[in-house]
Amino acid sequence: MSYHQKLQKISLAAALAFAGSTVASAQEVKEVRLLEMGGISGDAVQAAYIEPFTRKTGIQVVRENPASLGKIKAMVSSGKPTSDMVLVTDGWLAQAKQEGLLEPLDWKAIDPQPIMPGARDDYAIGWSYASAVMAWNKEAKPLKTWADFWNVKDFPGKRSLPDNPSIVIPAALLADGVAKDKLYPLDLDRAFKKLKEIRPAISVWWTSTGQSAQLLIDKEVTYGVTYNGRVYGKPGIDFTFNEAYLELSWWGVPKGTSPERKAAAMKFFHEISVPENEAVFMKMVPYSGASTMLDELLPADKRADYPTTAGNASLQWTANRDEWQKVASSAEKRWQQFKLGL
Repeated sequence: MSYHQKLQKISLAAALAFAGSTVASAQEVKEVRLLEMGGISGDAVQAAYIEPFTRKTGIQVVRENPASLGKIKAMVSSGKPTSDMVLVTDGWLAQAKQEGLLEPLDWKAIDPQPIMPGARDDYAIGWSYASAVMAWNKEAKPLKTWADFWNVKDFPGKRSLPDNPSIVIPAALLADGVAKDKLYPLDLDRAFKKLKEIRPAISVWWTSTGQSAQLLIDKEVTYGVTYNGRVYGKPGIDFTFNEAYLELSWWGVPKGTSPERKAAAMKFFHEISVPENEAVFMKMVPYSGASTMLDELLPADKRADYPTTAGNASLQWTANRDEWQKVASSAEKRWQQFKLGL
């Protein structure tokens, strides 16, 4: 046997050994870690997605919470991610991609059941839609539009808005007559001019979703913005999906995650797309999954309760993450000045 033939034989043996070790490594994954938000949402993720995933694969999932962009940055910077799958909000996704915090997904391996086109990204899979809605005390006059929210004469009462310019600026533009599909690129000058009109009526710029709902429940404000799940079924509170902000939460894989753990994550992400699993989640938390087949799985009298079913998605607006990133720094600076009355 020539030297060249021996070298080929050694190379082939090494390649086969490497392939075998890779398969073995993938088979040896017995546990993966998931960074999520905790609370009832985490419990619903457990029942709807983790349990069927574990039944099918035998892989256990350890939940950690709460998720934050800071935690994701820290684990990626360390070079040794401590979570294999991480929750990424709509607001974080563009920044996470820009800073290289996520692994590209293998959509062929995920092999999702039919999901909304907007829930597919090269670096993340959308899994839960929530709506930032206009809500009010049922004793007050109902709102239909952001123009109504701004109209303190015909809709009197204290108001609350989020301390979040990425939501409030588009709301101001909608109140000023901008169409939902014409919001981006954002006209900051027009938005802040409109915001000055509503500022005297705002008693609280809230900083947490729990606070947003409690302000309405305690009647500290008559009208406010909160998330649909926070006030769903709450006595004395009503809300509308019309002109609401339809926000999508995502799952991604931190940069630096090992190939075998990433492969396990792709299997978990498949379970995210299964409509029957999404229906389990929705029974526990009134936020929609990304499946296009949910209406047929939900009771007819419940379909209108969710952000993306019964035509509710078409009533709302969604963020253009790339356009927001272009003005985010300037908008945040102006926002802080606006709150100080500058």
